[in-house]
Amino acid sequence: MSIARALGNAISGLTATARGTETVAANLANASTPGYAKRDMVVSAQTAGGNAGGVRVNGIARVVNASVLSESRLAEGARAEATARLDFATAVEDVVGITGNSGSLGSALSAFRSALTSAASRPDDDIRLTQVVDKATALARQLNTASGRVQAARAEADQAIATDVATLNKSLAQVADLNRKIAVMEADGSDPSSLYDQRQGIIGDIAKIVPVQEVTRPAGAVALFTAEGAVLLDGTTPTEFSFSAAVQMTADATAGSGLSMLVQNGLELTPSQTRLYAGGRLAANFAIRDDLAPQAQALLDDLAFDLHQRLATPAVDGSLNATSAGLFTDAGARAIATNKTGLAGRIGVNDAVVASRGGEVWRLRTGLEATAAGPVGDGALLVAMSDALDAATAPAAGTDFGGKGSLADRLGLVESRISTARVNAQSDAAVRNSQADTITSRLTADGVDSDAEMQKLLQYEQAYAANARVIQAIQTMMDQILGI
Repeated sequence: MSIARALGNAISGLTATARGTETVAANLANASTPGYAKRDMVVSAQTAGGNAGGVRVNGIARVVNASVLSESRLAEGARAEATARLDFATAVEDVVGITGNSGSLGSALSAFRSALTSAASRPDDDIRLTQVVDKATALARQLNTASGRVQAARAEADQAIATDVATLNKSLAQVADLNRKIAVMEADGSDPSSLYDQRQGIIGDIAKIVPVQEVTRPAGAVALFTAEGAVLLDGTTPTEFSFSAAVQMTADATAGSGLSMLVQNGLELTPSQTRLYAGGRLAANFAIRDDLAPQAQALLDDLAFDLHQRLATPAVDGSLNATSAGLFTDAGARAIATNKTGLAGRIGVNDAVVASRGGEVWRLRTGLEATAAGPVGDGALLVAMSDALDAATAPAAGTDFGGKGSLADRLGLVESRISTARVNAQSDAAVRNSQADTITSRLTADGVDSDAEMQKLLQYEQAYAANARVIQAIQTMMDQILGI
């Protein structure tokens, strides 16, 4: 081997080790960077005239396990969906509470029943009658609060949809732009690895909103589809989405009637078409707004209607007639089954017994619509009210309760259904989180291994030293030749 060839081999070796060292440094520095894929230097033997001529650096390869990456994106979408559902179920359970816990609906009902019993034993005591009004007001307010929290959750979900749609549009535009930039860099022979990393991170964010499947296209571009097959991006122009958040959320607002639906390329999607975007945070928020929250609201409305009906009958209070409201009212009027939606948010105590509104507490003894006060020792009406709450009656017409039961039984059913929904959501979230964590671990294992990178660094150090010794030997030989 000639001195020139030996020198060329050594220089190519030094060049390769320098490039390899840069690759290792980049891997170690970005080991925890989202979207970063491990780099490996690709080399081959360099030949000159049919003889070995050192080492050639063919480029830097991104190492990505495409199948695991795809599974990870689907798992992260499922995790985001389950988390949103669990957050809603937990919020509803917290506001309804568990009987016996302070601030719960059950505690408010128990306090109201106790106040009735206490007043019935001393109907002449205006203080005890006032306590009945106060506890009835507290019960109504607790129902109002629960209803308000449900509607607030619907409003939050509606706003979250608008935010996610804006993010989706922006992210898809960024992916389309990166597709173009990558194609240009691929064409002129530049290394677009950093753009690939950036695009991978953006697609990961999209996957939490709408689970995506990535399909490779020529020139380094990718097409994106939802898990159900809807096109997000295939070409240079991404699908454009729009959504209008509600200005005010009301209990009677429904999808398509007061609430916006998802609009794709200018066309409003039907609920069945929206299922093409199922599996992520977007779908979860639509479910909360259009299904889960209305179901919780219906339970609260049924409970409020049952409470209203028990005390709005002439069989309990002889001063009432068929159109009277009773102790509890629907914003001052009698509640009716056909206008039950949102009743839990409107229910209140009859002004006739609220002193601050011109009412008289003696009506709790004599009758809500009595024309004059009766005997102060007559506690029959108070006893009748208490018995009405505890009576095992058939469900009020228009409610979803089944079988006979007391008001406490109805509340227990509401608590059970809400608690069950939370337990189911928590169980599903645990499964989804476990699956996502497992796949993330697999993806991480295929990523940067710090120990392996350090081993490579030692190998590059040894190769650098070996090539440096060759150059040093050549220099020594040249010095000797020149010294002859």
